[in-house]
Amino acid sequence: MKTIFPAFLASVFFDMALGAGSATKGTGTTTRGWSCCKNSCSWSNKALVNSPVISCDNVDNLLNSPARRDGCESGGGSFACSDLSPWAASNDLSYGFAGVNIAASNESAWCCSCYQLTFTSGAVNGKQMVVQVVNTGSDLGNDQFDLAIPGGGQGNLQGCTKEFGGTTDLWGASYGGVAHREDCNALPDPLKAGCYWRFDWFRNTDNPTVSWEKVTCPEALSYVSGCRRNDDPVPGKVTPTPTKSAPIESGTVAQGSQCGGATYKGPTVCVSGTVCTYVDENHYYCLPDPASTRSTPTVTSSTPIPTIAQVWDQCGGNGWPGPYRCKDSQCVKFDDFYSQCQPYSSGGGQPVVTSKPQSSAPATYPWGGQWTRPHRTWPGQVPNQPTSGKPTSANPPAATGYAQLYDQCGGLTYTGTKNCAPGLKCVYSDQWYSQCQKA
Repeated sequence: MKTIFPAFLASVFFDMALGAGSATKGTGTTTRGWSCCKNSCSWSNKALVNSPVISCDNVDNLLNSPARRDGCESGGGSFACSDLSPWAASNDLSYGFAGVNIAASNESAWCCSCYQLTFTSGAVNGKQMVVQVVNTGSDLGNDQFDLAIPGGGQGNLQGCTKEFGGTTDLWGASYGGVAHREDCNALPDPLKAGCYWRFDWFRNTDNPTVSWEKVTCPEALSYVSGCRRNDDPVPGKVTPTPTKSAPIESGTVAQGSQCGGATYKGPTVCVSGTVCTYVDENHYYCLPDPASTRSTPTVTSSTPIPTIAQVWDQCGGNGWPGPYRCKDSQCVKFDDFYSQCQPYSSGGGQPVVTSKPQSSAPATYPWGGQWTRPHRTWPGQVPNQPTSGKPTSANPPAATGYAQLYDQCGGLTYTGTKNCAPGLKCVYSDQWYSQCQKA
């Protein structure tokens, strides 16, 4: 039986065929936001993936069913998980999640795909961020990346107010979010680190432009989101060479023909170069596979790893391949996955610890909820620091005369030391906040 190629899909296929290259790299814009609503890629059957993106209940506990209704709708109870907050891997690289709209492509190709963004404007010009797509939206422009940043603006659905309660003032402007770093202190504990990231690593840059390229997802992102595309190779594993496609007569589906759906009972294997693409729950069609035109990043020879780490560099942790010795400083263990070279105190011999151990007691929201589970943190991921805008008791500037890495060093109402430790400089964020960062 000849399969009829629907007219609307013919148009989609034609557009994708003409713009295949633009679906793998290009230039674009960014925005920021954190609606708290269930992400579109958290629903089943959005793309060919191992599992939908994780979703959570109103106190940030993981949900088992992707079918639970969006919490931003009346009677819904599924929200975005705080695990999907961004984090810094180094001074120049971060990982995170985003909503996208890429020209010449569709939601089936976007969900759980990863893109490497190189910022081309603002205070983060030259920095890079790898994001995994967890959300899409008709309100996004072409080649737009809406970075998922807690406190970045909850939008007109007011989803965060619905999830956590409290007043809308807590979340700042509906589009743009909180105005100052200290405003992050009032957010629920699970969202604070991602909010601080915006003012620390991201330097509170307002919607920078980017150049972008589709890349293989890092294990860190797929582990946190719980989602990996079936057409995305697992890093470190050899992808088997595909065999020649079977003839059409033996059951392989031709390009543009139906390959799946709730009521469909025909063959489901697409010809080479195409992938069975979700259109709605009753219709999947074999369309050009975006992965077949993906640009492979150029692999350069790795820089030799130094034998001695400098102050503030990593010096240990499970699986750490770098140096364990520190120059003119001491290696301080934070946890099993991260140690850092830190200066000796003025008394000599003892390191200055820049973070105190996490409390084992569950954090309590101001409006009654409790945070009891740890984030889905990929081993080696270093939590954003600090946990508040003020120096902790374990790191009092008065004892050393210097503010340490990521400590506040200025602002209209700030009364502490404005001198950063050697090797650091005080970086202006806004009139209310400056911070010690690596030069």
